[in-house]
Amino acid sequence: MELRQHRARWAFVLAALVAIALIARHVVLAWFRWPDTPAAFAGIAVAAFMTSQWALSLLYRPAVLTPDEQSRVDRLHVTVVIPCYNEDPAVLDRCLYALITQSRPPQQVCVVDDGSRIDYQVLRRHWEGHWPQGIEVTWARQANQGKKRAQVAGFTSSPDADIFVTIDSDTALERRAIEEGIKPFADRGVSSVAGIEVAFNAQVNWLTQAMNSRGVFYQLVLCQVQGMLGDMYVNRGAFSLYRAGLIRRIIPAYVGETFLGYPVRLGDDSALTLFARGSGRTVQQSTAFGLSMFPETFSHHARQRVRWGRGAAIRNLWRIRYLPVFSYVWWFTFIRIHVSTLPLAVPLVVVFSSPEPTRVVEQGFLIAVVWTLLSGLRTMSVRRSDENLVHRLMTALVRPTANAWALLVIIPIRFYGTVTFFRQGWTTRNKGAEPMAAVEEAAKPGARQVAAA
Repeated sequence: MELRQHRARWAFVLAALVAIALIARHVVLAWFRWPDTPAAFAGIAVAAFMTSQWALSLLYRPAVLTPDEQSRVDRLHVTVVIPCYNEDPAVLDRCLYALITQSRPPQQVCVVDDGSRIDYQVLRRHWEGHWPQGIEVTWARQANQGKKRAQVAGFTSSPDADIFVTIDSDTALERRAIEEGIKPFADRGVSSVAGIEVAFNAQVNWLTQAMNSRGVFYQLVLCQVQGMLGDMYVNRGAFSLYRAGLIRRIIPAYVGETFLGYPVRLGDDSALTLFARGSGRTVQQSTAFGLSMFPETFSHHARQRVRWGRGAAIRNLWRIRYLPVFSYVWWFTFIRIHVSTLPLAVPLVVVFSSPEPTRVVEQGFLIAVVWTLLSGLRTMSVRRSDENLVHRLMTALVRPTANAWALLVIIPIRFYGTVTFFRQGWTTRNKGAEPMAAVEEAAKPGARQVAAA
């Protein structure tokens, strides 16, 4: 499988101009009709934020190296750390196969089994040891202590590493992922790099397609703005890279983090991002892809979002408290916290402040649908060798329903995670590996080459 990001900038700019014109028309009409209402101010603020992020993201360029810079990054010792807990053996097998076949292979791959109830002996015997191109695969098992301590076990087992790559056990890196991902480290001021996460199983059902659409759009727009500013909100755990010296310095604080006297076991990716931000620039490389298994059932989806909500609750407090007030991520965090209240606040504002609430609701709905459809075209720039034009078009068209799902389902689930943040367990895979339709499909004869190539 191959992934590439194609740049049809003229199409994106045209879509942006149409969206801006439509939104501006309705906002201006609302302003002159109801100049002093909260609804008008909210509409103008939201429109300004969306269009500014879209426009700024078009300026993004991935890191491209000179021969001297390429030679320098080629000499870096790269270690991949894979924490594993009750992962499906077929998925973990694909994860390791994708690493062994990288165009720029890592020097070491560390698998750390965090007390899984699944027997990986066959898999371990096959992969552990030395492979061509100087790759060493190590495998360790520990009592269940959480993802943080599993990662640290991998970090401490590789004293020669210059770069640590953190990936999830359900992620298969695209063939050029490490080659592309290490390029920004030619700049000595860069402390971490976020890759692009795409759903391996995006076409299984509506849920995987919708969440993939939201995730790709978020990374291609908001994260690219963050990356240009060197100020990432969070590096996704599916595929991120860090300077090893930074990781070694922060290990005691990373595993020893507490909140109100309770140990913090979640929010690992966002914690590493915050530490990296304190040591340099945190960027994104849009040519480095990882393909993850997205939840295919509502139960798995909900438990994943609860876990993310619990981790984000504490991490957002740290961002507001410790980041400079004038930094991008401080304001991005502030906006995200308030956006979480919109599903309840907006209807009340419209009903009690607008002289024509029905008209406001209709215009707001129209603006939302038009904006999400036009902006969703941006997701079509990510092209997979196993998907055709229809698949990419459906990824763009699913965005309105995906956003509605986020407002009506994900935000309430995240709120539940926020108020129950003291529960710091894995929450996902506690009863073993999740059933995955895409895993069964990939296990069919002749499918492995497509899945991992």
